[in-house]
Order: sequence, then structure tokens, then C-alpha cells
Amino acid sequence: MSEERDGKKENLLNKLNSSFIDFVGNAFGESGKDFIEDTSEKIKDFSSQSIKKFMEFSDSVLDNLKLTDNDQVMKMRDSVEDLLKQAGLLEEDEEEF
Repeated sequence: MSEERDGKKENLLNKLNSSFIDFVGNAFGESGKDFIEDTSEKIKDFSSQSIKKFMEFSDSVLDNLKLTDNDQVMKMRDSVEDLLKQAGLLEEDEEEF
């Protein structure tokens, strides 16, 4: 049921974003629409970069605290990474393939 609720929220958010872009396009023309779309892409890129840097930082902390040998901690870390990737907030590294 939680997945269904999350899907509805994501669908609603996508509809809201689309409607907002249409509104800006109608109110301010094509240049306004382009501005909003470019800004949206920059925010997504910034968010992705921030999350990637945070994961790198957390890996460094885990390594420095010698927690990389702790299976439970590493499973939780990998779980978080997988969820971020599934949500599209963290991209797959080419090195992993």
C-alpha cells in the first residue's frame, strides 16, 4: 500500500511540474518555459552531485572508523545506495560494470 501511495505522490508531482511549466509557458512565452526547464535540470544535477558527494563522504567516514569490516553497516550503506539509485537520485557508476 505504501508503494501505491508513493506512486500516486510521484504521479501528482509530475502532473504539478508539467502544469507549472505549461503555466509559465503560457504566461511568459517560450523563453519563460525554457528558463523553468533549464532551472529544473540544474536543480536535478545539483541534487545528484550533492548526494554523490555525501555518499563519498560517508564512505570516507566508514573507512576511517574502520566500519567497512562490519557487515551490518555495509549492508545498510548498500541498501541506502540502492534506494537512491532506484529513485534516480544517484547514478550508476561506470566502474561498477
